Amino acid sequence: MTLVIKKINEEKLRLFKAEAVKRGLLLHQALEEAITLWLNFNPTIIESDVDVNNKVYEKMRQELQKKYYGYFVLIAEGRLIGAFKDVKEAAEALRKLGPHVKHAILTKIGFDEKYSGEYEWWGGSIEP
Repeated sequence: MTLVIKKINEEKLRLFKAEAVKRGLLLHQALEEAITLWLNFNPTIIESDVDVNNKVYEKMRQELQKKYYGYFVLIAEGRLIGAFKDVKEAAEALRKLGPHVKHAILTKIGFDEKYSGEYEWWGGSIEP
């Protein structure tokens, strides 16, 4: 089948072709793969950063209590980034992750449990 596509972004098409070559695919193979992925995509099964980070925290909660009582623990990108004695060190570690991080959990193990409610971190708002 021959397909003609008008009004396609030339830069995106160039990048798509380059990626197909990197993967050892012909253009039609890469396009078929992209179409299949798009047709099978289900946005309801994608978890947000908030969900992923909260699951990691809940899964590790008891271990964190045992290992890091009194430490500031940072969870982001779906993993434990580290445990820090000082909140400034934790904030620096968060900054080093980069601006792409939209959600993180920073808690002092054994102390923050007494606070109830929900708190949010807005990127860049943590200052030492």
